[in-house]
Amino acid sequence: MEEIKKCMRQAKLILPKNVGVMDTNGLIVAATNEEIDGTTDSSARAVMLSEDMFSSTSGKTYMKIAIGEQIKYIIFIDGIEPEVRIYLELLAQWIKSAIKERGTDADRELFTKNVLLENELPGDIPLKAREYKIDYSTPRLVMVIRTLEDEAIDALEVLQNYYSDASYASVLAMDETTLIIILNAARVDSSEKERDQFIEDASKAVLDVLNNESISVYIGVGSIVPVFQNISKSYRDAMLALRVGKVFEQDRFISRYDKLGLGRLIYQLPPTLCQMFIDEVFPNEAYGTLDEDTITTIESFFANNLNGSETSRELYVHRNTLVYRLDKVKRNTGLDLRSFDDAVLFKMASMVRVYLDYLSRGKDNMIR
Repeated sequence: MEEIKKCMRQAKLILPKNVGVMDTNGLIVAATNEEIDGTTDSSARAVMLSEDMFSSTSGKTYMKIAIGEQIKYIIFIDGIEPEVRIYLELLAQWIKSAIKERGTDADRELFTKNVLLENELPGDIPLKAREYKIDYSTPRLVMVIRTLEDEAIDALEVLQNYYSDASYASVLAMDETTLIIILNAARVDSSEKERDQFIEDASKAVLDVLNNESISVYIGVGSIVPVFQNISKSYRDAMLALRVGKVFEQDRFISRYDKLGLGRLIYQLPPTLCQMFIDEVFPNEAYGTLDEDTITTIESFFANNLNGSETSRELYVHRNTLVYRLDKVKRNTGLDLRSFDDAVLFKMASMVRVYLDYLSRGKDNMIR
């Protein structure tokens, strides 16, 4: 219906007469006079019973519109002069073109979703892409946008307005909380630096435009793929980035597939192996004996590259206090974080604990 309403809004600027469109039961779905939208025209029955395409009654001229082989709508105009039929014929063609274009867009969107989900036969994809006028050989980047259910519609509208040029990006709604952006990456240089900057700028722009509308999102960024058929891989990469990033770095809103680090490795490990590793590094639940201040100190110590002076300055504690807390970690866990090897082991074990905790919570709806 939105396509028909848009046609009526544009017709209002052109035609000197009131025109409108109703269904076969006489319900007016759109008119240049918006006051009659939603009302019923009793002439519809007589128009439908007539064998002629045009009918005139009560000072109006009516024309039936067929979509395919079935009459779907009736278009009307004030006046019964011969020239008004020309207006109706032009409007009918305009409306049918708009409906057909919308139908083609819907088919193209469905096809794209099927390619993302690998529901299309690989051999059919190049042919269908040509049919839907999709440039098959253009490199692309897929981003997954995860938001809350009550914000998804607003997020979709914001992104569709932001990426109004369909040749540059496509924005799709996959479900009630997930949006997909398929970005044209043809202008990106083949150098690693250029690709990195393109991904960084594109993902940050999406986050900023949504945050400016007070919409909270997590973004998973896939890899750049050379042809349209491979967008399914970029989609899988983006989903993995979203999950891994949300598990190990909950305060980060953009997770890139090419920047997952240790999280990528740990996420692939079987839970039983992870639990064996934890029992080995932290026997007798040694990690649980560390208080909140000590854990905060450990996090700051790692963030400052094991630099004691910088850690003391950041935490506003005396150097001796820092040493005392690090000694406490060594007593409780057997690991001296001032030793590089022990620090690496502690860091990995901490991340594995986070992963096991994530699994025990039954995962998170925001990253399913």
